[in-house]
Amino acid sequence: MLNKQLETRQRFNVRMVCFFAATPVFLGLLLFQIMQLQWFEHEKYQLQADQNRLNIIPLLPVRGEIIDAQGKGLAINHIDYRVTLIPERVKDLDATLHTLAQALHWTDDKVRLLHKRIKHTRPDRSVLLDDKLKWSDVSPLSARLHHYPGINVEAGSYRQYPFAELTSHIIGYLSLANAGDVDDGFLPSEFIGRTGIEKSFETSLHGHLGHQREEVDALGRRIAVINSKPPIMGETIQLALDTDIQQAASDALGERTGAVVVMDVHSGGVIALLSKPGYDTNRFITGLESAQWQSWLNNPEKPLLNRATQAAYPPASTFKLVTGLAGLDHGSHLAEGSSFCPGYIEFSDRKLHCWKRRGHDSVNLHKALVESCDVYFYQLADQLGMGIISDTAQAWGLGEKTQIDLAPESRGIIPAQSPYMMAAIKNTQSRRKKWFRGETMITGIGQGALTTTPLQIARLAAAIANGGSILKPQVLAHIPAEVLHQVKVKPEHLQMIRSAMRDVVLSNKGTAHRALNKAVWTSAGKTGTAQVIKLSKNKSIDKDILRHHKDHAWFMGYAPYENPQIAIAVFVEHGGHGGSDAAPVAAAVIQAMATKQARASDAQVNNKPLIRKPGSDS
Repeated sequence: MLNKQLETRQRFNVRMVCFFAATPVFLGLLLFQIMQLQWFEHEKYQLQADQNRLNIIPLLPVRGEIIDAQGKGLAINHIDYRVTLIPERVKDLDATLHTLAQALHWTDDKVRLLHKRIKHTRPDRSVLLDDKLKWSDVSPLSARLHHYPGINVEAGSYRQYPFAELTSHIIGYLSLANAGDVDDGFLPSEFIGRTGIEKSFETSLHGHLGHQREEVDALGRRIAVINSKPPIMGETIQLALDTDIQQAASDALGERTGAVVVMDVHSGGVIALLSKPGYDTNRFITGLESAQWQSWLNNPEKPLLNRATQAAYPPASTFKLVTGLAGLDHGSHLAEGSSFCPGYIEFSDRKLHCWKRRGHDSVNLHKALVESCDVYFYQLADQLGMGIISDTAQAWGLGEKTQIDLAPESRGIIPAQSPYMMAAIKNTQSRRKKWFRGETMITGIGQGALTTTPLQIARLAAAIANGGSILKPQVLAHIPAEVLHQVKVKPEHLQMIRSAMRDVVLSNKGTAHRALNKAVWTSAGKTGTAQVIKLSKNKSIDKDILRHHKDHAWFMGYAPYENPQIAIAVFVEHGGHGGSDAAPVAAAVIQAMATKQARASDAQVNNKPLIRKPGSDS
C-alpha cells in the first residue's frame, strides 16, 4: 500500500516538474506572439484593419482640352455623372446589376457587356458601369447608395469633338483602358488616347489622379469622409491647326477621297492636315457598336486611314522637281541645255510615251517643268542614274519619316541600286541584282516603285520656298522651327526651280494656269498625275471607267511667290488630273488664307486707338 502511494506521489511530482518546466516555455511563446503582432507585424495588421474600415476611392482627373490656333475647341469636356463599381465590395453582383439596370434603363446587351468587363477586371479596381448621365438620372440612386456597398456615383466629364469628322485623323479618339493599360497603372474606368494628338500627348492631356478616403462600417457602407486629395486636370494643348483653313480644304475636296496638307514654310507649323473620308470620333465616347466598327474596317474608302501621313503614293510629276534639282546639282549638260521631245522616246524594243502624244518640240528644264514634259525627264533620269536621283530625294526629305508627332507614319519608298531595295519594292521572293535603265527613267517622272506621303510633298514644297531647310512638321502652336537638316543647294539652281514653278501657274501653257492664275495670292507649284493602271497602246481613259482605275491627282506649291508663307500639298485619290482636279483645291485654300489675313488686318486697323496730335483739343 505504501509503495503504491509512493509511486503515485512520484508520478505527480514528475507531472508538476513538467508543468512548471513547460509553463515558461508556453508563456515565452505567447509573449513572442504578442510581440510579433504588436511590434514586428503591427503595420501589416493595421493596414488590414484600415482596409476593412476605410475605402480609398480614386478621383479621376479632367482631361486637358485641345484647341486650334484661334482658340476653337477641338476636343472639349462636358460635365456629367458616372456610376462605378468595385467588385470585391459587392455581395450579390447579379442582384446589384439588375437593380441598376432598372434604375438606369440598361438593355440586356449592356448588362452582359458589364458582366464581361467586370470579369476581366481585378476585384479591387473600380469598373465604369455608365457615364454621361444627368443629375436627374443618378439622383435617386445617389440618395440610396448606403444600400449598395461598392457602388459609387461620381461627378466627372466626358469628351466631345465639335469637328469630329473634319479633324478625326489629327485629333484622334479615346477609349476605355484595356488590360494592357491597367497593367501600366491606369484604372479600368479611365479613357486613354488611341490615335492622333490624343495618343501622342497622352501624358500631358491625362492629368493626375486624386483620391478620397472614406470610413465604412462592417457592411462597407460609408460613414464619413476622412480626407481627400483633388485630382489635377490635364494640360490644355493649342495646335497650329486652323479649323477655318481645314474646313475650306474639306469643302473644296468635297466628297472625293484624298488629303490636303498646309504648312508654314518657316516654322513647319501644320495649318491644315485633312484626310478624307473621315469618321465620327464621338462614336467612341458614346459607345461604339461592333457593327459600326466593322463597317469602317470594311469600307473600301478606308476612313480610318490617315492618307496625309500613313499612306504613300507615286508622287507623279511633282517628283520632276527633285530630278531637276539632281541634274543641276551634278552639272548635267541636259539640265543646263535642251533636248527634243517628239512625244516619245525609243528604248530597247519599245517606246516610252510623253503625256502629250504630239510632243513638246525643243525643251529645256524650265519648259519641261512648266509643261511637265515626260520625255525630257526620261532622258535626264537616264543620264543621272538611280543612285544620284535617290541621294537627292533623300537630301530633300523623301524616303524618311518627317518626325511629326502623329504616329504611325509611312516613310514611303525611294529606290536605290541595291539588292535590299529590289526585294523591298518587288517582293521577298525576288532578289534581282540588276536595276534596269527603264526603271530609273520612269522613277525620274515620279512613277514606278517610288512612293511618298502628302505630308512629305508639302514639306518638300516648304523646303523649296524657304531655301532648303528640311523642317519637322509642328502640330503644336508657338513652337520654334526645328530644322532637321539643311540641303546644300546653290541659290541660282533653287531660283531656276522656283521660276519654273511660278510659270506652272503664270504661263498659258502651265499645267496649273487655269486653276491658280487668278488666285488672290501669287503662287508657284507643280501638278502631277499618277498612273494607276497601264493602258493598252494608243488608248485613252474612257469617261465611264471605274473610279478606282482613274489616275491620282497631285498639286504641290507655295504662296505668296514673292514672300512665301504657306506650302500646300493636295492629293486626290483616283481624282483624274493634277491641273484640273487637285490644283483647284489649292486655290480654295489660298483664297481662305488670304481672306482670313485680310480680315485680321482690317480688325487690327479698326481697333487701333486714336492718337491725338500734341496741343489739339480733347
